Amino acid sequence: MPLTEVYLFGEVPDPTTWESPVPGNDPKTALLINQLVKNRIPISKVRGFPQMGSFSSVSFDVAKQILFQKRPLYLYSGHSLRGSTIEEKPTDLSEVHNATETLRHAASLRFIDEINKRIIIKPYSLITRDNDILARAESAHHFIIQNLINIFRSKGYATLSNEFVDLFTHDEKRSFLFEVKSTENKNFRSQARKGIVQLYEYDYFEINKFKKEKNINFEDQYKILVPSREPKDKKYVQFINSLDLGVATVSDKELKPIGEDFGFSKI
Repeated sequence: MPLTEVYLFGEVPDPTTWESPVPGNDPKTALLINQLVKNRIPISKVRGFPQMGSFSSVSFDVAKQILFQKRPLYLYSGHSLRGSTIEEKPTDLSEVHNATETLRHAASLRFIDEINKRIIIKPYSLITRDNDILARAESAHHFIIQNLINIFRSKGYATLSNEFVDLFTHDEKRSFLFEVKSTENKNFRSQARKGIVQLYEYDYFEINKFKKEKNINFEDQYKILVPSREPKDKKYVQFINSLDLGVATVSDKELKPIGEDFGFSKI
């Protein structure tokens, strides 16, 4: 079972320097274990921690006692299987009423601001202190999703999400597939490039599966890229529009089209 993210309360040596825990390496193994548990939280200090001997879920209260303590979190990033040769099956879209519900599909703690600000990322031997950038990015993403949900639910649209799809909205006649990207002007093209591929991929797999299962055929279907900041690169917006994709920014009350109108006036 590959782990893409492991969070520890303490820093451990570069995994590439570890040696096999054979009897001859007992002293080094002991040092590594001591370093690993240096900032441990004893189970006796966590009220309501599940008893050994049976499978049980971890309650929010237990998770809060462990994760929300004022101590640094060291994030050791592994390799994601996403995009590998392993086949990914389309997943069910489920209705969401607020942006927080979309986080249940996220295999990361970086969506939680209070935790994200304490994270020190360790991709093996390299420490990258980019906490503030990540916090701003995820906050912007959450803010945009919430505003989209509010806008479309106020117009009678269903709002859905899954592990891959940021937001899919529809009524009886038309649908909108959104991919949200946290952007600055300097990285708009690179972020938009990823979003373009994701919109077409999710439409082909996730949305087609949904339409087939629900036996729905929409009169109008739109795919929209939503950057967190209005892009100044109008030529690239024109390129995106030429691919039959819309670009828009979101406020708390409306979608603002950037470039051509891709269904915005019909909402």
